Amino acid sequence: MNGQNSQKSQFRSNVETAVIVFVLGYGLHYIGYFIRARYFKLLEGLAVDEGIAHVLMYLGHVIFLAFLLLYALAVRKDRKYILSFARGGFGRNIRYALAGAVTGFVLMGICVLSAASNGNLEIRPATAVSIPFFVFAALAVFIQATVEEIESRAFVFGKTNDEGVPLVLAIVTSAFFFSYIHAANPGFGWLPLTSIFVLGVLLALCYYYFGTIWFCCTAHMMWNFTQDFVFGLPDSGKPAVVSLFKSTANGSSFFYDETFGIEGSYMAIVVNILACVVVVVIGRYIRKRRNAEDTRSQNKLY
Repeated sequence: MNGQNSQKSQFRSNVETAVIVFVLGYGLHYIGYFIRARYFKLLEGLAVDEGIAHVLMYLGHVIFLAFLLLYALAVRKDRKYILSFARGGFGRNIRYALAGAVTGFVLMGICVLSAASNGNLEIRPATAVSIPFFVFAALAVFIQATVEEIESRAFVFGKTNDEGVPLVLAIVTSAFFFSYIHAANPGFGWLPLTSIFVLGVLLALCYYYFGTIWFCCTAHMMWNFTQDFVFGLPDSGKPAVVSLFKSTANGSSFFYDETFGIEGSYMAIVVNILACVVVVVIGRYIRKRRNAEDTRSQNKLY
């Protein structure tokens, strides 16, 4: 009986910790969200090109970043989570960043090409896009993706996991947080929530196994950038404006949702579940090799 009570007490403690971190993370996000709404109002009053305005919407995540950095400055014990992008060797971070970018592009590419093959999308070249605009857009999307990764993976997942919450519960908490911060997007519903949740699980697994936020940031960035600025598709329900290709939707199906885009499809869920399996297999090998190297290094000391 005492053992059962102890297990129940531990489970309750883990859930309480997860809820507290979730609420704290969302509180920080909501403050930024409140300020960013005023920023969006300001953009509506500016006479700027529609494409530039679209990029500036992504750039609005700088507001979230500012509040996260202020929090890191004020709360020393949580600073390591917010500043996780500064950890690790430069060369290693670059390698994982490149791998993440390729991964995000490939996963989104598979989803888009599947929808096109099924007849849900008609893809054709769009008007020429200038290189400076493309670079500016990539930078803005990178900032947006990095902020969401710091919030969802480095802070919510990292803090819950470090404070003794079991791995599965920490992943579920961070993935649900990731879904929830998209709840105000156009066309959000149960299927988009599930799809973004699975993507959040994938990115949490990447962070856990690879040990760097850089892979997650660039994978997330290329997932968004590819659907929006390459194929002209909605990013989490938000319509694209300027892109390398113009995609016309021909109805919803297993492969595509006309309202929310690729992220509202069953195909995206399936692709990201399969990617989770691959990450677990590769990640276990990486962690096993890393542990073996640490053991050899320790043996050399004696």
